[in-house]
Amino acid sequence: MARLTPDIIVSAAIDVIADVGAEHFSVRRLGDALGSDPTAIYRHFRSKDELLRAMGDRGLAGVVDTLPTTSWRDCIRELCIRIRAANLARPALASLVRSAPPRHRNELMITETILGQLHGAGFGVEAAARAYHAVIELTIGSAAIDATMASMPAIERDRTYDQWRSHYAGLDAATFPRSAESAPALYPETADRRFEYALDRLLDGLAHELATSS
Repeated sequence: MARLTPDIIVSAAIDVIADVGAEHFSVRRLGDALGSDPTAIYRHFRSKDELLRAMGDRGLAGVVDTLPTTSWRDCIRELCIRIRAANLARPALASLVRSAPPRHRNELMITETILGQLHGAGFGVEAAARAYHAVIELTIGSAAIDATMASMPAIERDRTYDQWRSHYAGLDAATFPRSAESAPALYPETADRRFEYALDRLLDGLAHELATSS
């Protein structure tokens, strides 16, 4: 049996979740997969929660690498797009840390990068913190909302959006006039493009805040 290390444990745990789903993950299952007594895992992780956070953080590996250096806005925009993509690529891992940040290296580097870009742009400490929360919460929230749809084949996803639009179009126009009127325009393009639109408008607002506060 190979000597256990944190990396080996996290890799095996990710494989277990891929097999049984996050809701059925347990340290006992992980011990079986590793061919080890489950208690051996606690020599490397103080608790199951710490292990789960390490697993969630693994999904964020590499997102801060080679980011644009043209402007703070370009850097943060690209980083948020990458974070969302990482969450959508492994929704089971993302779900493990949705209620709290992992506070491991990859997530900490994301936080440091965003705050550093905002500080360098001229935001004060409190303004940078507010802006950080705004972009992160939009990004993670968007990924959480879109996770189920993102896992569908494109044709099934398009069919679902058509059904939703048809439902809005069929509403009583006397009670829901704006919803019925707007039905053909709801859920346009892709979820990725809708996220980018929201992110761009948020970054517009932050740029305006910066310009008018100086």
